Amino acid sequence: MTLACLAQVFSRYVLHNPLNWTEELARFVFVWVSYLAAWLAWKYRGHIAVDAVTYTGNAALMRASMLLVEALLLALFAYTFWTNLGLIQLAANQPSPVLNIPMGYVYAGYNAMALLIVGDILVTWLTGRRAISPEHGEA
Repeated sequence: MTLACLAQVFSRYVLHNPLNWTEELARFVFVWVSYLAAWLAWKYRGHIAVDAVTYTGNAALMRASMLLVEALLLALFAYTFWTNLGLIQLAANQPSPVLNIPMGYVYAGYNAMALLIVGDILVTWLTGRRAISPEHGEA
């Protein structure tokens, strides 16, 4: 993404002949990077959260709250993964305006994130091991 933006700046201001594909490539890479960053934020529990339950010090309440959140997210991402498959199929033959790649590839970024988060939740439930948060020790 950075290289595409730098190539655009260089070609526009130095060569005075802007490249027409760099903006679209940077946009599509940004979409994918955003989805993968959302998964990493989930993995290391970096998303903003209401942590009032954490301050109670009640381990059973914290565990129940964490399981409830994970169960709700598992259901949400499993459902949206399934429904987004229809969008990917719909856009599979729609080419992007400049790069001419199928837009389904761009929309598949969401499914990659959803699959990674669902997989992370299931692995956590099966193994009992949680990712280590950089600030709080083991999550």
